[in-house]
Amino acid sequence: MSKSVPIPLPKHPPWKTQILVIRALMVREMATRFGQYKLGFFWMLLEPLLGVIVIGIIIGALAERSVPEIPYPFFLLNGMLLLKLFTGPMNSAINAIGANQGLLVYPSVKPLDPFLARFLFDLVTAAFSFVLFCSVSMWIGVDVSLGRLHLLATGYLLTWLTGCGFGLIFGVAAAYYAEVEKIVGVLQRPLLFISAVLFPTSALPVSTQELLYYNPLVHNIELCRKALFPYYAVDGANFLYPFVFAVISLAMGATLFHNHRNHLTRR
Repeated sequence: MSKSVPIPLPKHPPWKTQILVIRALMVREMATRFGQYKLGFFWMLLEPLLGVIVIGIIIGALAERSVPEIPYPFFLLNGMLLLKLFTGPMNSAINAIGANQGLLVYPSVKPLDPFLARFLFDLVTAAFSFVLFCSVSMWIGVDVSLGRLHLLATGYLLTWLTGCGFGLIFGVAAAYYAEVEKIVGVLQRPLLFISAVLFPTSALPVSTQELLYYNPLVHNIELCRKALFPYYAVDGANFLYPFVFAVISLAMGATLFHNHRNHLTRR
């Protein structure tokens, strides 16, 4: 009778194991979010476009007068992409642990991995949406400049990092209070109106502009528009304030997660 030979399992360094785990969680996330739709991954790209069509029908004729330098649908879509990049990590982090609770029994899956996987998935989907946005703009003849990609990357990265910081904060809070998900939904509703998504800041009174610039999203959205559309006028926006805001939110989120990481695995 032949003896059974054990199958050798590949051993990886910890950092490579974590990369493989996060990649597997991202694939799982894509199947969970878009597997039930016939359009699948393309629904992610069409979702912001549908929002632009609806808003354009409602206020397009009025709003386009305030941005003659940019076709209003592209002005609006650029803002909505950045707004979604901010709210996406916040929303996905709330259920990150709950949706992957069964996987946390494996030693290779750390409590932070579901958060990182969802955050990176939101960043990847935003990148695909941005590429599609630029491709369609150039195809129909809209004057889009890609000469300042470093500014675009800065704006998108700061927006994403801020969303990740708030995502960690609300994700930990949701482990204690189920009502957090509803509260976050309510808090996000005014963002469409106070983040310079619908109208440029230059069309508003100076006193209103000063108030809106307390919102770091306004800085990122306006500067990204300026980087994409050279003739778009921006006054008062900078990346320093969003950078400080992103660092503070990330530090608070990481500290909160570190102090409560054991509770997250016992849910």
